Parts: sequence; structure tokens; C-alpha cells
Amino acid sequence: MKIFIIITGGRTGSGFLHSILDGHPQICYFPGEFFFDEFFESARKEKSAVSIAKLFCKEYKYFFDSRYNKFERFNKLGESKKDFFLVNKEKFIKYFIKFHKIKDNNKLSLLKNLHFAYAATKKENLKKKKILLLHLHHGFRLKIFKDLNYEILYTIRDPKTNLSSFFSSWRRYKKQVIDPWSYYFNMKRVIRGLQELKSYKNKIHVIKLEDMHLRNKFIVKQLCNTLKIKFEKILNYSTFHKKKWWGDMAMKKFLNGANKKFINKFDNSLFFDKDIYFIEKSLKNFMTRYNYPFSFKKKKYNYLYIIFPFKMEIIMFNHSLKNKKLKNIFEVFYFYIRRVLLFIISDIRQVLSKKK
Repeated sequence: MKIFIIITGGRTGSGFLHSILDGHPQICYFPGEFFFDEFFESARKEKSAVSIAKLFCKEYKYFFDSRYNKFERFNKLGESKKDFFLVNKEKFIKYFIKFHKIKDNNKLSLLKNLHFAYAATKKENLKKKKILLLHLHHGFRLKIFKDLNYEILYTIRDPKTNLSSFFSSWRRYKKQVIDPWSYYFNMKRVIRGLQELKSYKNKIHVIKLEDMHLRNKFIVKQLCNTLKIKFEKILNYSTFHKKKWWGDMAMKKFLNGANKKFINKFDNSLFFDKDIYFIEKSLKNFMTRYNYPFSFKKKKYNYLYIIFPFKMEIIMFNHSLKNKKLKNIFEVFYFYIRRVLLFIISDIRQVLSKKK
């Protein structure tokens, strides 16, 4: 069984990609993100298959009752937006005990047997399974798989819209301005995400969110070829447990599957012109390779402008000051320095890559 791992490049439609692959009879998967690196560290301390299974049921309870996952709107599935799904925990535990031998409690056997037990509980035919699909979400979590064979499905989006969407969706969902750590974390994965994934030396399949909407039939065909699976009608729909999915709560509207009129829009009020210039400069190779439009083709800024705060950093600082969040004020300065260094180092690497 071949392993494919979904990694996101930010607000880039990793959940949408997952929902497209949902329900395919040849794919073994959980309905959502599974942070296997964290779970493995906890599971290796357990002394029986029963305790491991119970731990899984506890930590990922929304896999068994989707109403617990309100952020992903798993409590509002189906055409009526009133559906949800249930998976029997007791049956899952019995199947896991049957499949998993505690003496063989290594990463690969644990990963596979958890998925097999879940699929068996849903009465799926395990003999048909060819692919294990893991939505790991974050690139840094791949460290645990350094000795395993897998391929990566990496979702991307226009960088400006990506950054804007993350900042805005956080403010919309959390009802507050993003914290400095999260801001820098997302900035780094937009600027360096793909390059850092390449350091793992595993095959990477880059999938554009724009193409998932505007070229949906092509992407579905490409996914079938990549995963070497048969085309199934379920691939034409965005579902979880074969129930229509409407996107997560961080979105302004309900996502109704692939949108043929999809347009990338970013909130220009979140950027100074110089911010966009330096973002595009640092991502010139990336944007050219994946055919993303440049806003600044002729205008240039002196490189010293890189040391001036970005608009988002000023918004975070003002918010922290207004709400007397002393820790956040300190962190704004700390991550501002790290952001400046991130861009400088990225530019140096980009120049060096051209000389090779």
C-alpha cells in the first residue's frame, strides 16, 4: 500500500483536496487532519492495543462523531447542512485489536492498522485498498516519516491571497487579530514551504487551489494518474463520509464544490506596496514556475525598505498596544526581526540557485 501525505502551503485548499478524494473505494483515510507525529509519541507509551485504540478514540473523537468538529462544519454536512456522520468506537477498537500486535508497534504498522480498523468499521473492502491517504497538514510533522516511503500532495495558492486569507480568516473566526507567532509561521511556509519540503527528498506533487476550481476535471484525472486509482464519480464532488462538505468556518461563504468562476482576491488594505514588492521578489522563481501574476513588474524599492515593518505587523502591534498585551508587543518585535531575516536569506538562496 502506497502512502500519500497531504501538506498545506497555507490557506491553500488542503481540506478541499481531501474532500475530493473522500469516498474512493481504493483509498484508506481518516475524515480530517491526523497529527500522527504527536499521536505516535503518546501511543508508544501504551502497553496494549486496547489502550492505543481508546487513546485514538479520545484524541480524535470527531472521527467517530463529526458533530465535534464544528470548525470544519462537519456538523453541517449534506445538502440540508444538517447531516453528520457516526462511526462505532467499540467496533473500531475490536478491529484494531485484531489487526495490531503490540510487539510490532512501529510507525508503519501503527499508521496502517489504525486506518484499516477505521475502514473495516465503516464496512469497506480492505482488499480494494491501494492508497493510504494521510492529511498531516503541516510540513514540519514529516520529520517522523524520514525512514518511510511516501509521496507528498502539496497544495499552493497565489501568495498574496494566501497571506491575506490566513490573516483575515483568523480575525473572522477567532474574532481577534492574529498573534505574532501564527503570523510568522504562515509567512514562513508561504516563503519557504516548498523548499523545505524538498529537503525530505520525497516526490512532491504540487496542486494549485486555482486549478482545483477552474480545471477540476483535469485535476481529478491527474490525481487518478498520480495515485494510480480508477476514476469514480465520487471524485466529482466535495464530501466527507460521502456527505456534501461546505468548507470550514474560516470562510466567508459556504463552499459549494468546485467554483468555475473562482477568482483570487486579496485584501489590499493588509499590505503596503513595498510589502507586496518584497513578497513577490522573494517568491519570483515560485511565482514564475506556477504562473502567478506579479503586481510589480517595473517599480522597484531600495532593498533597505525590507527593514521597515509590514502592514500586518503594524496592525498586530497596534492591536496589542490597544489591548495592553505586553507579551504580544514583545513578540511582534521578535517575529518582525525573524521575518526580515527570512526574506534576506530567501533572497540570497534565490540568487545562489540561479548561479548553479
